[in-house]
Amino acid sequence: MIDYDKLKNWKFEPVYQTYSRRDAIIYALGLNIGHDPLDAYDLRYVAGEPPMVEPMMAMTLARLGPWMRHPETGIDYRRIVVGEVTLRSIAPLPIEGRVRGDHRVVRVTDKGEGRGALVTVLRELRDDETGELLAEYEQVTFCRAEGGFARDGRHDPQPSEPALPKPWLDGTRPDWAAEVPTSPSQALIYRLSGDYNPLHSDPETARKAGFERPILHGLATMGMAGHALARLADAPLEMVRGRLSAPVFPGDRLRLEAWRADGLVVFHMLNAEGREVLSNGVCKPK
Repeated sequence: MIDYDKLKNWKFEPVYQTYSRRDAIIYALGLNIGHDPLDAYDLRYVAGEPPMVEPMMAMTLARLGPWMRHPETGIDYRRIVVGEVTLRSIAPLPIEGRVRGDHRVVRVTDKGEGRGALVTVLRELRDDETGELLAEYEQVTFCRAEGGFARDGRHDPQPSEPALPKPWLDGTRPDWAAEVPTSPSQALIYRLSGDYNPLHSDPETARKAGFERPILHGLATMGMAGHALARLADAPLEMVRGRLSAPVFPGDRLRLEAWRADGLVVFHMLNAEGREVLSNGVCKPK
């Protein structure tokens, strides 16, 4: 069971990562950028000289290892899933360099007995040479087995935020829409950006987890959404947030729909059956 004080004060050592322009290209290919080899916009990320760096790459840099496996966290690592993620881009990522990730647990939320718990970790990503803050990445992990730990009332409620409009519910046509294809081998490419979980590459592991075959990384789905949104808005994104609500299989064809809303853009992403795979989406173009 989760010990609130221990988890909230968990100490992380800084994570350092050196990356090259080749890594930036591999990340872009892992988002299926360049699937159309005649698309001049996308070619800038995979064949430019020098290539452009996709800002969503900040989600993958200087990431933590599987720290929730540590028995003292009180978390059943086999029953966790990434829920909601938020990326705030503060400065352009250098085309190559060394970055430092500083992490801290910002919230531990008890959803109740039998309903699980949420653990929110914030990463501050900095240029290791200059100390400049490049991005902030916040990830909410849903721990399905840990609800009911806060019997003494000690936990962090999720922050209340203004309710976002959901114009798709009343049939309002989107302001922007884009087809977002995935490729059958995409998970095998995306994993080269640092997430080697066999759920995304090994058929037997996927079957044991209840899937007919390996699924695409959730952060790949989020990265594709961010890339498509920036292209539709014709502007980089200052902030993007979304909830990973259903699995995506490599080869699925996705559709992103977006609506302008008071200086923000609300969006969701659907699979070919019309099921939301990315929900509660909101972004702020610069």
